[in-house]
Amino acid sequence: MTAARGFGTFGHTRTRREARDVPEARVERDDLAKVIGVRKQRLARLERECMDARLAWREARKEIGVSRQRWRDALLEAQEFWQQARAGFLSMTTTSGQFRKAKAVYERMKEDAARLHLACGDAVKAAKDKRALFFAARRRVGEAMLQQEKLVMLRDEIRSAQMQEEW
Repeated sequence: MTAARGFGTFGHTRTRREARDVPEARVERDDLAKVIGVRKQRLARLERECMDARLAWREARKEIGVSRQRWRDALLEAQEFWQQARAGFLSMTTTSGQFRKAKAVYERMKEDAARLHLACGDAVKAAKDKRALFFAARRRVGEAMLQQEKLVMLRDEIRSAQMQEEW
């Protein structure tokens, strides 16, 4: 004999059990962890860019030094050449034609030195631009680090609040 629907064995009605109040397992939301991971990657990229900008700035400063030395050497060479030409003319070892020729060479040397001076100014401008890029990159790294710290603190606060709820 089969038990009729809704009836248990021996003719008794089946009682429906209430489901126990079992808290649902919390699903760890990894949204914040993903954001932190992405921000960490971004921070690493920004730090690399900052280091590259620093190296570029250092190279530009080295180029300034090289450029200035070239300019100084050209000026010194022109001055020495002119002093020798004058000394030769005043000691009557060179003719006036040779002296005029030496003067033209000296003028060309001065123009070359002036061009080197302008190149030095261009190197300074390039170095200033690279310095500005470095400090902008450094500022971005600082801001990214601050955001990263805030996110980590937020995650830690959420975790501690969850731990408090579980107790």
